[in-house]
Amino acid sequence: MRVSGIGKRAGWVTVWWAAAVALLLAAAPAANPLQQAQQLVEWGRLKEARQLVATAVAQPENKDNAELLAYYGHLQAEFDDLKSASDLTRQAIKMDPDCAPCHLYRFESLARRAETMNQFRAMMQLHGIKHELETAEQLDPKLGDVQWGWIRLDLTLPAAVGGSTSDAYKHADRLAALDPVDGHLARASIAEDSKDPTRALNEYRAAAHDFPQDPRGVFALGKALFLRQDYAGAAGPLERAWEMNHQSVLYGAYHAANLVQLRQPQAARTVLEAAQKIHSDSRLGDYLTAQALLATGQDTPWARALLERYLAVPPEPNQPTAAAARQLLSTS
Repeated sequence: MRVSGIGKRAGWVTVWWAAAVALLLAAAPAANPLQQAQQLVEWGRLKEARQLVATAVAQPENKDNAELLAYYGHLQAEFDDLKSASDLTRQAIKMDPDCAPCHLYRFESLARRAETMNQFRAMMQLHGIKHELETAEQLDPKLGDVQWGWIRLDLTLPAAVGGSTSDAYKHADRLAALDPVDGHLARASIAEDSKDPTRALNEYRAAAHDFPQDPRGVFALGKALFLRQDYAGAAGPLERAWEMNHQSVLYGAYHAANLVQLRQPQAARTVLEAAQKIHSDSRLGDYLTAQALLATGQDTPWARALLERYLAVPPEPNQPTAAAARQLLSTS
């Protein structure tokens, strides 16, 4: 999960994790719709998650489940349906005023709506936005995702109204006390935002080294090295993350693309074929692999086929758009 807050949104697909859900990444499907949807979101499969929750909230046994309703609002916000997100989170809080996640997702819906406003109008909404985050924290001080919300506000607000990189690091420290891996990833995110790539990479390395059985930190390190074009360095972490959890669209996608960069297209095909059997409706791997094929001058016909397959279904939120795929296809 993630909360985009006011302003910058890049990178939050892979850095805002719910601590209670994250430890279940490699486990069997969750026992209830909310947990299962949270896992699907963690794995980059938001379309499946939204369908699951939409079905669940319509069931009579869930008519009083405020957190499930609020999470539906969170998912609607991911798909930029801000009116629905606002209505659902408002309804959830009315149903259960003491539901901490409900206030958290209400914060998110208000913050995303503020993103669409001019600066003056957005600042007028700031008190209400902060109030929801403060309420969520008061109701559940151990809800780590609240700290991610504060971090995003710290990094995006002007200093005159509370923005502060040092405060962001303080919230990352609080998060680390709840979930050490998430703490490393939060510090890395802050360092990336502050244009300090060395510190960011050190945090990714610490997460992967200190917690080698947690795929979050392992993948984050692999992705960071991949984006820095250190494909040889990325190979080990990306392969390990994929081996730990085949359910993730993100893990398989970056692993396959990295294999292409290392001139191992057949191995990339194997990864993509395995991924398609698990999540045929989420095709980030097709796009990233095609991009890598074209960048390295390998197998243009396969790259075109992958882009056409990517365009055959709507993309997930926060992944390359159909327009981006068509643009890439036009260059092949």
